[in-house]
Amino acid sequence: MIKPLTSLRFIFAFMVFSSHLGFLEISKSDFSRSLYANLFREGYIGVSFFFILSGFVLAYKYQDIILKKQKSKKTFFIARVARIFPLHILTFIIAIPLTYNIFVHRKLHWFAQAVTNFTLTQSYIPKSSIYFSFNGPSWSISDEMFFYLLFPFLLFLIFKFRKRYFLFLAIISIVPLLTLVIPSSYYHHIFYISPFVRIFDFSIGVYLYNMYKIFSSKKSAINYDFMEISSILLLSLFFFFHQQIPQVARYSFYYWLPMSYLIFSFSFQGGMVSKLLSKKIFFHLGEISFGFYMFHQLVLRYFDWFNSKFHVFENDLLMIIITFSISLMISHYSFVKFENPMKNFVKNKLSDFSI
Repeated sequence: MIKPLTSLRFIFAFMVFSSHLGFLEISKSDFSRSLYANLFREGYIGVSFFFILSGFVLAYKYQDIILKKQKSKKTFFIARVARIFPLHILTFIIAIPLTYNIFVHRKLHWFAQAVTNFTLTQSYIPKSSIYFSFNGPSWSISDEMFFYLLFPFLLFLIFKFRKRYFLFLAIISIVPLLTLVIPSSYYHHIFYISPFVRIFDFSIGVYLYNMYKIFSSKKSAINYDFMEISSILLLSLFFFFHQQIPQVARYSFYYWLPMSYLIFSFSFQGGMVSKLLSKKIFFHLGEISFGFYMFHQLVLRYFDWFNSKFHVFENDLLMIIITFSISLMISHYSFVKFENPMKNFVKNKLSDFSI
């Protein structure tokens, strides 16, 4: 387990949380509106980090044992389903009351939303009313399930051609080329949501792990502090200039380089920042980041319903602190009391079935 990478997950989960603070967009405060427009709104890039990191971590954990057939693909799939589905189903159920109006007025559409969400197939449908329905962030888990299905194939392919850098670069260049020909009305679904395009992010992570394996044998020649600090500065630089970059590029390939360099730099766990991120508190935040990611928008939506009904809170900072604290508390107890026990339970149950 690479602790700094686990800890970084929470930072990017918080970025996604900040991008969903929509009440700042209509705030009476000029500062709050400016903060959201110039900083928080761009937090959706945390999803790009998760997709690339997912490819890296799964390759780190499973590449050798799958390629050497030390464990079956069944073991891999069971482990991933056990990690994702229990929390997905729980948040799906919690989201149901928020869909009451749609159920009352558009029952057929509600059932389409429910079926695709429950089965994690919503990201395949090019309609925001489908892929953002129920618990909105689960669209990315729909993508992840697609990645898992292709993972053994990708492993073999990328491992076989891992030293042919230009071939890999030529393949992923398909994405920026597509941005030149796809109509703008399709940008959001195709380049940000669609698993058929986001698979490139995941593949970069798998390829990045194979680069890590090559460089890990040359550890003595690496200046870890320089790598870690420069990777943070590079991502900050890309983020600083993001408003000069077309939205379609930011949805797709713009952050590939800084995200990849960040993950690569911290994978060695050798610098001062890595040592800080490996502290128990930061590592635990990283461990509960999946729960934080899955719960935070539900917390924001229920809070918005409560506050619009009773008008208790008006201070922007106070609302951020309250929703963040509730999301954090729920994700902690979910990890300890629900996610870990259910993961083991599902693993044991599914292991009894043959595939």
